[in-house]
Amino acid sequence: MQQPPYLGRCATSRCGTKNVVVTGSGTHCYVPKFADPVSIKAVACGEVEWRLDNRRYLVRPDTLLLLPDGDEYSLTIDSVQPSRGFCVLFRRGLVEECWRAAVSKDETLLDAPDDTRPLPFQRRLESRSGPVGRALDALAAAVAARPSPDTVSWLFEALGERAAESVCEQRRERRRLTAVRPATRLEIHRRLDRARAAVEDDLALPWTLVTMAQVALMAPHHFHRCFRMAFRETPRGWLARRRAERAMALLRSSRRSVLEICVAVGYASASSFSASFAARYGIPPSQIARPTRVLE
Repeated sequence: MQQPPYLGRCATSRCGTKNVVVTGSGTHCYVPKFADPVSIKAVACGEVEWRLDNRRYLVRPDTLLLLPDGDEYSLTIDSVQPSRGFCVLFRRGLVEECWRAAVSKDETLLDAPDDTRPLPFQRRLESRSGPVGRALDALAAAVAARPSPDTVSWLFEALGERAAESVCEQRRERRRLTAVRPATRLEIHRRLDRARAAVEDDLALPWTLVTMAQVALMAPHHFHRCFRMAFRETPRGWLARRRAERAMALLRSSRRSVLEICVAVGYASASSFSASFAARYGIPPSQIARPTRVLE
């Protein structure tokens, strides 16, 4: 029988038998060498550093980190302002079932409805404004409202479907690349992801096509062509979108001034930031409702 979801500051069981939401806030925390079932690492405010295979991922309110089953990580929070985490651990099999339903033929699913297998995929840092993020926000809002276990279970199922779709999209990104050899497509996708992660890490830097391509160890126009092919937007368009999305997240989750946020996301002036933000969202940043306080 399926276990009801666990909600709390730290889980009594992280072995994959139930869905788990782990929340907590603080200024200092270190968790070495831990692994979960398929999970989503996110924050409500502040930032948390996750390290996996000597790579650093900074998770902020506008991003989330989707990790496969067994991916070993360490976690660090070290800041003056508190960070609040919101992490989801799926019961083992949930995302795997959703993925199998998405990619298998009906005949296969009918003949072997319980044939759920491990789902290998590469960890995925993505914008929280996408389908996974919206489903995660719905779960977070429900948890804050103290829902019934049934409500949380349904929201976990919906989030699991979005996570499986993200894995499918990751595979589609690789297939869109025109390299003949699968190993070459995988390597190009890995380099593109490395460049995106570097930009996410510090959006305030004056990123150009050349500097992004240098991180990917690719020629600039080869990088541009592959980036557009895999992700269906240009590097410049993606950079502009991510700067706007992070600005929106900072406006909603922090009490930093508009000018501070303008600088933090890489705009040269407050006027250019305001114009770009208003063009994307329809209102200037000064009219976004700000939090009266960040953490209890």
